Amino acid sequence: MRTTLIILTIFLFSIPARSQEKSLDRMLDEFLFGNDLNDSLLESMTIDNNDLDEILNSVYNYRFIYVRSEFENKTYFSGQDLGISQYNIAGQVYYQGSKGLNLGIAGIRYNQFDPKYNTTILSAGYNNHVNGIKGLNIRGIYSRYFFAKVDSVKINEFDGSLDFGATYQWKALGSSIDFSELLGKTRSTQINWDLFADIPILRFGLFNKLSFEPQISFYLGKETVVVNHYLNLSVFSEEIATQKKKFGLMNTMLRVPLLLTFKNLDISTGYNFNFPHITGNSVKPGNTSFFNISLGYIFGI
Repeated sequence: MRTTLIILTIFLFSIPARSQEKSLDRMLDEFLFGNDLNDSLLESMTIDNNDLDEILNSVYNYRFIYVRSEFENKTYFSGQDLGISQYNIAGQVYYQGSKGLNLGIAGIRYNQFDPKYNTTILSAGYNNHVNGIKGLNIRGIYSRYFFAKVDSVKINEFDGSLDFGATYQWKALGSSIDFSELLGKTRSTQINWDLFADIPILRFGLFNKLSFEPQISFYLGKETVVVNHYLNLSVFSEEIATQKKKFGLMNTMLRVPLLLTFKNLDISTGYNFNFPHITGNSVKPGNTSFFNISLGYIFGI
């Protein structure tokens, strides 16, 4: 007889802060260069020659802070339902400079955990568009994780990550990929690949719009599979446990959000569908879904 138990490592992509560098990429690229020929700042300004130097200096030497909060009515890890019914609230604050400096702090609160405030993330790195290639952004970010002390957990397997990624958007379509090396007591690799669209529904003003932004994401990571073998012989019985680490697809997520952008404010709401997968196991976990709403504000400094 054989039974298989899957031990999931903390899947840090479940923390909403992970995706905000990519959101900043898309906001920055759309603001400066636009997705169409008529919606970018540089291509829509009427420039007086006497003010050319001043305008270019203000555009290419920007500094801004982006603040965002998000509510999810259900919480899943790697898209799987672990039997804990709870919502979560995440908050992020990011600084972005024109030279590529990116600094951030993020945190998340779960209503059923004890303590409820669970994780703080500090991040620093480079995040900027590539000169000469419209729509392409690259990033390299180091993140440090600080977990709340829980009596049942003496030490966390990971306490940081090193992330490298790129986002490319051509008109209404785009793709993003990130490679993450989790650091700490043990090490693990995770990959996140997104395909997304930015479809305007209603425009009012140069940057104000209501848009439909569907996205499908593929999350790949390493899982530890514990296999228990039960030996029932005439003279004795014994249980033998072996561990195997497998890398593969852990979750596919489909997002169907509506985004309202008005001046410096953005409001997003939508429904999300998880299609989790366990590598090396014939048992398929059930699909899950949840609702989310977020509020963000960006301002220059």
